[in-house]
Order: sequence, then structure tokens, then C-alpha cells
Amino acid sequence: MKHLLLIIALAAALGCAACNTDWSKAAGAASDLGAAASVSDDELKQVSAQMRVQGDSAANVASAKSKYGKRLARLTNKHRMENGQPLNFKVYITSDVNANATADGSIRVYSGLMDMMTDDELLFVLGHEIGHVINQDSLKAMRTAYAASAARKGVGAANATAAALSDSALGDLLEAVLNAQFSQSQESNADAYGLEFMKRNHYNTAAAVSALRKLQSLSGKSGGMDKLLSSHPDPGKRADVMAAKAASGK
Repeated sequence: MKHLLLIIALAAALGCAACNTDWSKAAGAASDLGAAASVSDDELKQVSAQMRVQGDSAANVASAKSKYGKRLARLTNKHRMENGQPLNFKVYITSDVNANATADGSIRVYSGLMDMMTDDELLFVLGHEIGHVINQDSLKAMRTAYAASAARKGVGAANATAAALSDSALGDLLEAVLNAQFSQSQESNADAYGLEFMKRNHYNTAAAVSALRKLQSLSGKSGGMDKLLSSHPDPGKRADVMAAKAASGK
């Protein structure tokens, strides 16, 4: 009953904007949303993986033999599996300062970020992104984006495989997922995961603080920082929290 009421509410939200609503289309969109809600986590991860393939094909990916590829491999070779979740890492060559993760365990780091971070600072950022995967923040963002796509394009559970989605649909999904804003609690939990990741692997935990201080220093500057900072809690306050946690040993 709760699921049916959700579909009815979604249909109303989609169709009540104007009095000349085409209710057959609204009902179809609601049905698609209901179908999208029933897609399993594994199916969403499958779509997410194919979405990443599409995204990588459109990006300038650093080769394994490049200085960026070699450095990232050196830092991540021992972190290809976390809590049973396979992880894969690549570098995008761009001056933007950013990193992101998707539900399938794909983590992408921008060369602009690598240029400004030490190895330990970069490891904290990687731990933070891994935290979004393990905490299922990336999966929740994927489900939300997929449901919205289902409402627009009629993608339902019967076609919940990567093969059923066009390149343009995959590209739209990736954009929606990467533009999604995590809540303050999700970001805080990812920071905490990143710090624990540092402790567990005997990395320098002070780098968690210095990494966030560096991001704080870039506020208002170009290179994608305005977008990054606007979608994340204040890095200065996050650095203060990390410093307190590192000092307390908790």
C-alpha cells in the first residue's frame, strides 16, 4: 500500500502542474518511477559501471605510463578491494580540482587535484571517496538519478540493464549523479571514513587536515573550485573536525 501511495503521489507531482494534464502520460511516468524503485542494487551498480565506461570515453584519461597514472597506481594498488567492494581508479587530465566516485566502485581523480596534494593528502581524498561508495551514498545518488531518468524516458525495471540504455542516456545519468549534492551528514561520514582509512593503513592522519586546508585556501578561485566548494560543507570546518578526531585518537 505504501508503495502504491508513493506512485500516486509521484504521479500527482508530475501531472498537477497544469489543468490540461495528460493523465495517461502522468500515469505512465509514475509507473516508470515505481519500476525504477524496484531495481536492485546490483542492477544499479551494473548500470553505473557502464555509465562510467561512457564517461571515461568522453574524458581525457591519463595513461597507465603517464606520471599521473603511475602515481595513482602506486597509491591505490593495495586498495582495489574495500569491504568486499571492488574499486577501480583513473585520472582525468584537467586543471579542475576534484574527485568523485560512483556506485560501482569507480573513483576518478582529476590531475588538478593531484598537482596540489601530497601523497598522504591524496590518500585522504581517496579514502573520503571510498567512504561514499561503502556508505552507499553513491548508490543512493544513482537510484535518485535513475528514477528521474525513468520518469523522463520511460526506463523501467524490464530494461534495467546497461545494454538497454543509449550512450546519451548513460551520459545524462552520469551528469546527474556527479552533480548530485550529498547531505552534510553524508560528507561528514565520508570524512570520518577517510580518516579511519588513514589510521587503518598507517598513513599520516595529519594529511586529512592539511588536505582540507588546501581546499579551503582555494575558495573563490577558478578551476572548478566554486562548484566543488558549493556542493560540500565548508572545508575549514571539516578540517577542524578532522584535527579534533585525529588528536583524540577516536
